[in-house]
Amino acid sequence: MNKILKRIISFGSAAAIAAPLLAGCGLSTAVDNDTIKVMLSGQKPTGWDQVIEEYNKKGLPKTGVNLDVEWISPGDYKEKLNLRMIGSENYDLVFDAPFNKLRTFAAYEMYVPLEDYIKSGKYPNLTKAFPEKIADANHYFGHLYGLPMMRTYGNGIDCVYYRKDIAKKYNIGNGGQIDSYDELQRFFEAVLNGEEAQKNMIPFGVTGPRGFFSLFTPNGVDLAKNHVVRMNLGAMAYVLLNENNTEVVDIVYEGEEPESFAKFPEKYHDGEIFGMARLKKLREWNKYLERDSLNRKDSWAMFTGAKAAAMVDNLDTYEQKISDMKSAIPEAEVGIFILNDDVRAKKPEARLTDLRGNNYICIPAWSKKVDKVLTFLDWMYSSSENHDLFELGIEGVNWKAVGEDKYEQLTPADRDKYSFPGYVLTWNPNFVRFQTSLPEDIYEYKSYDLEENAYYESPLAGFTFDASKLQTETSVISGITSKVATALEHGALDDPVTVKRKNIKECLNNGLTVIREEAKRQINEFLKAKNSK
Repeated sequence: MNKILKRIISFGSAAAIAAPLLAGCGLSTAVDNDTIKVMLSGQKPTGWDQVIEEYNKKGLPKTGVNLDVEWISPGDYKEKLNLRMIGSENYDLVFDAPFNKLRTFAAYEMYVPLEDYIKSGKYPNLTKAFPEKIADANHYFGHLYGLPMMRTYGNGIDCVYYRKDIAKKYNIGNGGQIDSYDELQRFFEAVLNGEEAQKNMIPFGVTGPRGFFSLFTPNGVDLAKNHVVRMNLGAMAYVLLNENNTEVVDIVYEGEEPESFAKFPEKYHDGEIFGMARLKKLREWNKYLERDSLNRKDSWAMFTGAKAAAMVDNLDTYEQKISDMKSAIPEAEVGIFILNDDVRAKKPEARLTDLRGNNYICIPAWSKKVDKVLTFLDWMYSSSENHDLFELGIEGVNWKAVGEDKYEQLTPADRDKYSFPGYVLTWNPNFVRFQTSLPEDIYEYKSYDLEENAYYESPLAGFTFDASKLQTETSVISGITSKVATALEHGALDDPVTVKRKNIKECLNNGLTVIREEAKRQINEFLKAKNSK
């Protein structure tokens, strides 16, 4: 504990956190030695207690591990995780993610490194569920500090959810099916100038932090095949590698002057593909947003509340979204526009992957029950029967299997369904079932999303930029970029290219060049190690 305590105190203000830390180090909880304490993000699912009872009947006799699970609402989770980890409280398994505290806690070695456990052979089902390629790609600061929760090798198929019944009304697309950005714009124009606008419906609902999100983003596969990787290195950057992907040729930031791209392939020399064309398009499409879009917290609520005709997300939560819309507006028909042309056509290698998860389950460094946690997880990932108990509920009560990869929901319509947030504990490509209610086209896309050959692996898969020694520079750069980043993502600023170029120039004059040089060094070290294996 002294080593961890020293590191954490050096991270922040000692005066601010010393008291809870010291209290945590002396913590004593009268919990059974065979019980692991688990902290998960989400509302406690309806029927959760019955699932635990079923586990106690079937799993406990084999694992010898009792479960004490605490559910924390998503809105409070990040803060409570931070306080309880800093206080070294008595948890044995927690949910974390890069958007929560994973990077910080990993940097200060507050989670147990799991790579040796996975490779040991002692937990064969975990080794199968998280093979070496996946484990290696999910290292942070040299170690596997958490098991990645991912159903596919990507981050969901990006799409726009839109009111297909309205598209049909205006005869847009084939039977209302939108399959191009041109058709999407025609749809937005129809809503903007039609009777929907008289009912205070806007064409496109977005949230403050996301803005237009994944619309018009560069094709990552095309970049990677040209030895270019887009990543955040203090600000959004484009890393050019040599022909063999063994060394960095150059790193240029989005918004730098065109001459900065001289070493890149000719088609990139004007910088348009590297974000500038997108900024212009977002400015043009800003008219389809509400005027106060920067302060909007929930775009899905706008969609289900008939305040927006479309919103952007991905297919991961399709089932829940359709259920929500049926409850809110029974007569509405929801359509899906897949943003990427090659993905829409289900072509091989259409999607770029870095093999990373967005969510993780982690073991706090002070837990004395690592073996018990891994024994439970190894049991859960040993079979579909064990896995599905947690993800889907009790078979025969909450659901029934249909074929190899589908299931039917059995819960009566007048009762709350068992709904488990799989991303906090159970998501894995080896254990995926789809609801029988899925339309055939959506089922095909989701099945395609599981295929390994649908992906092209990034030449920098597995690389994590360590900015822990550049906290002053990253803090300054964050302050500079935040002045315009959100507004640019909403297309809310006139002459966005000039704004972006001025902003990135200010960043370069205030430490971004230091970050760039450190990034070059780290990437070259990573590539040298990778190619020496």
